[in-house]
Amino acid sequence: MAKQVLLVRGGALGVNTGIGGAHHNLSTSLAQAEIQGWTSSTSCEYPVKRRMNPFSRIFKRWYAHPKRVAKLLKKQHNFSVLHITDQEQAHLIPEQCSIPVVVTVHDLFHFFPEVIKVGDESIEVGEQNPRWYRRRDLVKLRAGLARADLLVCDSKATLSACEAHFPNVKSVCVPLGLDVQSFIPQTQANTVLSAPASGLSKGCHLLIVGSHAPRKRLKFICQLLGSLDAGIKQDITVHHVGNESCPYGGPSASQLAEKYGVTNWVSHGGELSSEALMEMRHASEALLFPSASEGFGYPPLEAMASGTPVLCSNLPSHNELMPDETCLQADDKEAWNEALLSVYSNWQSRSKNDEHHVWPKPRSGLIEFASRFDQSRFCQRMAEVYDSL
Repeated sequence: MAKQVLLVRGGALGVNTGIGGAHHNLSTSLAQAEIQGWTSSTSCEYPVKRRMNPFSRIFKRWYAHPKRVAKLLKKQHNFSVLHITDQEQAHLIPEQCSIPVVVTVHDLFHFFPEVIKVGDESIEVGEQNPRWYRRRDLVKLRAGLARADLLVCDSKATLSACEAHFPNVKSVCVPLGLDVQSFIPQTQANTVLSAPASGLSKGCHLLIVGSHAPRKRLKFICQLLGSLDAGIKQDITVHHVGNESCPYGGPSASQLAEKYGVTNWVSHGGELSSEALMEMRHASEALLFPSASEGFGYPPLEAMASGTPVLCSNLPSHNELMPDETCLQADDKEAWNEALLSVYSNWQSRSKNDEHHVWPKPRSGLIEFASRFDQSRFCQRMAEVYDSL
């Protein structure tokens, strides 16, 4: 008989967010008995309300929800493991827990913020000067991680950080998984591709997925795109999927694009549906991912699973997901410029030679590579993790 896992998080984040998607994939795999010997029928969470005053939000986060989790574990239950699905909810671990506790750690940016140098850029990774309530929150989170029995890190870089900051807690590396089959375009076998995304004009479409946090380096990519010849810029449309406001102040992503002369910049915000985002991947010539630091880096993996090329910086931990020798040096503007021009040249050549093939054909080699991170492998590793407890 399968043992029960109690999955716990705070607000129910959407599946298109990195942390929300990771929770969804784990929850689905447990519910569908894909993790051998383990299952879950309970996920302790609460809906995220946009219009909630700060005091209500703090009360729910610090008092009401932790009390609910503790109550679940105090009464009669059949749970064998408590699994907190991201480090930002580690405060939910009870002071004294009767069952082993696992925490998935995606990154420690905000726990231990730093400023890193990339070429002539100084990039803030994590919030450098949080407000008083966030500082108190971080104290609770660090104490929670110290109470865990096992930290499951989704990258080698995060594993190293956990071993350095929480040496008394056992840590292991388990890369996240992806249902690769669901990303493969249905039109892959067709000789003529119809428009993958409704409403898109024929042109060279480039995709950026992610927030406008400084570590995402949108300024860097806007400077490069803005420096291209005017004729090339007219043919290129850049789609940004993610919150375009800078979380620590400063100009928005759209304002940066305008400042540096990016002619066609389209901001889709962070509420794009999974279906629309998938269509956007299939319509794009490449994903641009110049990030300075990531916990795991879903966007490059998801792009490759859909057969879409990726221009990716050679920094952790997203570089752990890329084929050997395909990443670009983060500060090498000339290399990035050449890569952008190569993508544009491929589109231009295809469009001129055959008017029917204006949309990119999926790269089967990229799909094959992405299959190394298929959800089935993640499930196998998680079964081993749970069994070890």
